[in-house]
Amino acid sequence: MTTVTFVLLLFASGEAIEYTPYEKMSECLAMKRKIYRNVGASSRFDEQWQCQKLKVVVSEGPDGKLQIDNIITED
Repeated sequence: MTTVTFVLLLFASGEAIEYTPYEKMSECLAMKRKIYRNVGASSRFDEQWQCQKLKVVVSEGPDGKLQIDNIITED
């Protein structure tokens, strides 16, 4: 299923290596703040962790939660 949702992205070497969907931007930002408090501040934290509104392909995972199968890029 294709949908537009808020995604918390973890970047390494300029490439998204991990991503988690959220229904609301506030949920995404709350998780980013929790990670910030647990991991600690780094000079590149905001470059590594980002909340973005993206068009994605999602499916239901084995735990019943939505998981991202593919990020659709618009050129």
